[in-house]
Amino acid sequence: MEEAVKQSKKRKGRAWIWIAAAFLVLLAAVLIHYRGVRPIVTVEYGAFVRAEDFTSREASLETEGERPTLGWHVLDLHLGAPTPVLLHVRDSIAPTAEPFGHEVAVGKAYGPDAFVRNIKDADVVRLTFAQQPDFSVENETDAEILLSDSSNNQSRVRVHISVRATHPLVTLEAGADAPTAEAFLLDGVRGTLDEPIPQARMHHTGTVPVAVTTDEGLHSTATLKIVDTVAPVANGTLLHLLPNETAAPQDCVTDVRDETDLAYRFLDEPDYARRDVQELTVRITDEGGNETDVEASILISGVHPKVVEVRTEALNASDFENEEGDEITVAPFEPRVPGTYPVRIVTNGVEQTVAVTVVDTTAPTIVPTELKRGDVFYAQHAYAPETFFTASDISTLTLRYETEPDWQSAGDQTVTVVAEDAYGNSATLSRTVRLTADATPPHIYGVIDRICYVNEPIAYFKEVFAEDETDGRVGITVQSEVVTYQEGTYTVTYRAQDLSGNETVTTCTYTLIQQTVTEEELKAIAQSVMAEITTPDMVDVEKLRAIFDYVRKHIVYVNGSNDNYTDWRKAAYDGFTYGKGDCYNIYAVTRALLDETNISYQSVERIKTYVRRTRHYWVNVNVGTGWYVFDPTWTPKHKAECFMWTKRQCNSFRLYWYYDESKYPPLATEPFDYEAVRNMQRNP
Repeated sequence: MEEAVKQSKKRKGRAWIWIAAAFLVLLAAVLIHYRGVRPIVTVEYGAFVRAEDFTSREASLETEGERPTLGWHVLDLHLGAPTPVLLHVRDSIAPTAEPFGHEVAVGKAYGPDAFVRNIKDADVVRLTFAQQPDFSVENETDAEILLSDSSNNQSRVRVHISVRATHPLVTLEAGADAPTAEAFLLDGVRGTLDEPIPQARMHHTGTVPVAVTTDEGLHSTATLKIVDTVAPVANGTLLHLLPNETAAPQDCVTDVRDETDLAYRFLDEPDYARRDVQELTVRITDEGGNETDVEASILISGVHPKVVEVRTEALNASDFENEEGDEITVAPFEPRVPGTYPVRIVTNGVEQTVAVTVVDTTAPTIVPTELKRGDVFYAQHAYAPETFFTASDISTLTLRYETEPDWQSAGDQTVTVVAEDAYGNSATLSRTVRLTADATPPHIYGVIDRICYVNEPIAYFKEVFAEDETDGRVGITVQSEVVTYQEGTYTVTYRAQDLSGNETVTTCTYTLIQQTVTEEELKAIAQSVMAEITTPDMVDVEKLRAIFDYVRKHIVYVNGSNDNYTDWRKAAYDGFTYGKGDCYNIYAVTRALLDETNISYQSVERIKTYVRRTRHYWVNVNVGTGWYVFDPTWTPKHKAECFMWTKRQCNSFRLYWYYDESKYPPLATEPFDYEAVRNMQRNP
């Protein structure tokens, strides 16, 4: 028995040895595996968690870059194989905030969030007053605000709160309107001034005590501070003095403008012994201490000053005639502008200086404008006074209607104008004006059947516009049946209406085809060509000439180059690429190049006749001087250089440029003057 017990103990001892060895082996394996790894990491709440928080070895986390929630987390750290690690997320940092003390309206409720800003914490922060302030009465108080997060981290912010019905100080510029109670009361508070502030007080700097009673019967006080920060404005003048007279500085300035009382002084005192013009500087100082220096003059002379009416003729001896019949000559001086001027005269051989004051007391002259036979003035249009009246005056003037006429109604009415010059002189004149009802509808140009491409925006107003004889350009609306993603022919209706309600309606068809050349492809080619044939400093007419010369020289005319005349982009692409084609290719290349400018053009197709049985295409162009035919086509039968031709020039080729003129604006009648247009565009 004893031997058996010994054997049993030996077996148990060996087992514990094996267990210990296994544990040590396992521990060694774990230590080897976790070598260089922190198995437990603690971070602050709100921080990003990355693999380098656990190891400097190359590793990754599935939650890389995330902000984990509070508490303990088991994460897999990938070190070739997943390695479990523990992450402890804690919040040990108290919230922070900046105090925001300010004035608040009495009688209103405010939470603690109204008095702090820039709250910083990783968690949600709860705000409470340590002791609730009293917002029901005016008072000054220091409040303490408690900030706490969900981890019970706490901090305190002390803030000064001013509970008031009024702003303690309101500052206004001198000359402003006298403020009412609203200028002093805080937002949300209503009340009245116990005593209104006199407007006259607003023209003196200083402080004014203000008493306000709210609608709830609360009495509050405030202070109005009146400041003057704007310097005085004034003009200097020439002051005439007789010998032994003296001048005050304010006598030498006119048109003085400032909102407060002013003080005047000469920077250098006049020399009253001199008998000539003296240049002086008058310094004007207002109640705010703002200073303005004004240049002025005085003239000390024994000759009394002279007053003359403004005119264009120079002064002469008759303006200075006296009872003694002295011989007088006058230095050249034209009294064109009101003011006071020193003028030299010679009386019986004695040279003197006289102060001449030029005044304008003459009213402007108004006459009815002579209207031309056939002049028609339409209702629904406002006409300037200068349409019916001509006013003149030696001074600048304005012309206005005494009462704005009724432009909406047709018929006769009396209109009266007032002409007023720069010095307040005015005159009036009336006449009868007849307004005629406009019964002529506008004309829509450029509405022709067109080819467009599937799945592209439709430019309904390209080459299309409306003009009215009375209103000029008017707006257009479009009603379209086009389905942009589907080939086919669709009806498009254009409507234009003038100011009088006259309307024009016209229709055309838009045929959608599949594109063979994209807009981007063609545009890239056109831009490349324009870069070769033009320079950035060219004006429109120079670019137009460059386009004409390029197309005419680049494309060799080959009759019948197109199976159909629908795909203008392909025709342009072929013209650019192969340098040959018929009139449709030439038209298409011209159009593509014009699209790279701001030049207005319209596409035109010839009407077939018994004389001209084939198709022909070109564009009409306008560079601001009217519409002209622009056709770079060159053929063995037609070698004319049709650069900006009038209708008369085109008619020299029988029916070659024959088209439906009702769909297009009229062509110019004067031959195109390239040099004149270029000079006009270069020197607008």
